[in-house]
Amino acid sequence: MNLFESILNPESIQNFLLNNPEYAWLAVFILAFLESMVITGSIFPSIVLFSICVYLFDQQILGLYLIAPIAVSGAHLGDLGGFLVGKYSGNKVLSLTFFQKRTLLIDKATSAAERFGPLAVVIGRFTPAIRPIMPFFLGLTRLELKRFYFADLLACLAWGIALILMLKGVQALGFVNTILIASAGLLSFIFISNKATKKKTNN
Repeated sequence: MNLFESILNPESIQNFLLNNPEYAWLAVFILAFLESMVITGSIFPSIVLFSICVYLFDQQILGLYLIAPIAVSGAHLGDLGGFLVGKYSGNKVLSLTFFQKRTLLIDKATSAAERFGPLAVVIGRFTPAIRPIMPFFLGLTRLELKRFYFADLLACLAWGIALILMLKGVQALGFVNTILIASAGLLSFIFISNKATKKKTNN
């Protein structure tokens, strides 16, 4: 297994943190940042971060109410980074092969960004497929940094609360059952978001 595969493998990260618990907070922060930042968010899936959070909580390496704020901080910083990249280097980044191969996903993110403005960051935060690129596309619009900052802060705080509930759910219901319930909630959220987008388009 090469270094890249090790980074993406939750078990490798867990083994490292078991022997080096002092780096647990840093691992949560970095993973939350990477899964939120444009481009890297498509490489580092959200399930890796969640698996590590579950492990740290279950092994009592980090407390629940320490994991959440650290993850929120990393996620918020990643979103801000994506927004600033879009604002100041958007056109150059769009020419990358990464975006050329994801036209359908880009169309959805662009449509939501244009229609909902800063509220689109909330939709992106709870939709893993477009989470890392939504701030980037909001940066391409005329949205001010100040408005994005506060909208994203609220979105990340809500996401942090959801993370706490999911970790508690794993403790009470088990990992698989929690993922199934969360997936059902996510699909419902996406369905409602798509309906709202279409309704606004028709109007």
